[in-house]
Amino acid sequence: MTRPDPAGDCAFCRIATGAAPARLVADTGATLTFLPLRPVHPGHVLVAPRRHVSDIWETDGETAAMVGAAVLRAAHAVRAVHRPDGLNVIQSSGAAATQTVPHLHVHLVPRFDGDRMPRLWPEEAETDPAVLDDSVRRLRAALPDPAP
Repeated sequence: MTRPDPAGDCAFCRIATGAAPARLVADTGATLTFLPLRPVHPGHVLVAPRRHVSDIWETDGETAAMVGAAVLRAAHAVRAVHRPDGLNVIQSSGAAATQTVPHLHVHLVPRFDGDRMPRLWPEEAETDPAVLDDSVRRLRAALPDPAP
């Protein structure tokens, strides 16, 4: 059904095969939910597909749906156990986005007023409306047709 990275050099694939330890929270067979090595604080978990997928652009719809469902389940568990004031759901693809493990994964980071997490969004800036309109036009043209 799902296959870890055949090269065996992926940290998350080693967790998936049992070759590396992890603080496992959940295993659906298709996805794993576990604690990162250096969590921001208790309740910070990662959700990853068991099968090796490098990033969001390599992810198919079925894998995305399974990861999304596991993220939702984990979010409810984090809320029930840690009672955060908020939650960041972060998926980074590519080095410029700070992806450090080349295996698709989603961080769920519970947030508390005054915690040590930095602000995620920059201050507002003016953007040329013509540039925004051009972006919308090009994005609409690039979207694949939705699945039936």
